[in-house]
Amino acid sequence: MNTRFGRNWHRALAHAAALAPLAVLTARWLRDDLPLNLTRYLMLRSGSIALILLVAALACTPARMVFGWQRAVQVRRPLGLYAFAYAVAHLLVYAWVENAADLRLIWRDLGERHSMSVGLAGLLLLVPLAATSTAGWQRRLGRRWRALHRLVYPAAALAVLHYYWLERDDVRAPIAYAAVVGALLAARLPPVRRAIARARHRLLPTRAAPGRPAPQDHPR
Repeated sequence: MNTRFGRNWHRALAHAAALAPLAVLTARWLRDDLPLNLTRYLMLRSGSIALILLVAALACTPARMVFGWQRAVQVRRPLGLYAFAYAVAHLLVYAWVENAADLRLIWRDLGERHSMSVGLAGLLLLVPLAATSTAGWQRRLGRRWRALHRLVYPAAALAVLHYYWLERDDVRAPIAYAAVVGALLAARLPPVRRAIARARHRLLPTRAAPGRPAPQDHPR
């Protein structure tokens, strides 16, 4: 039992981190400590957590490239799925709780507020990624699976833009997210990946066995 946990502690940590906001929300509900404007609180919290988890999923591949920690990519899929789940919750709170599923109000917001249309576009890009996240779909799609899952890049950019256009008073946080996402995407460019590999090789020589090539980092 301890051996199994020792091999999978990173997976357990990813699930615990993603579910922690729900535990906090439950604890606050039990203490009757929720804000008066609960709808706005839930909408902001679900959106923020979705963005944090999406950025964390994007950071897995650069973490492997920089630190050589192969297990980092093993938590990429659960983090991405949790990000999608929180993004769907964000949309549901907005559509069903705040607007009572009134399509006229929602359509008006989509037309008048660019942040809404951009956010919806980002969420729609995540739908096929969540639907094909299983190993079975990865085998069936082959190389097309990798190309499809690169949709996470524009989805992350649209999520940050959605946040930027929503935050009118203080844009420091959205700009910080934009810088982080930009750096994570830049790390996937072939010249940057090669530079990281050379720097890591100089600082931390590869431990690949003699005659066996070192593992190559996948750009996703």
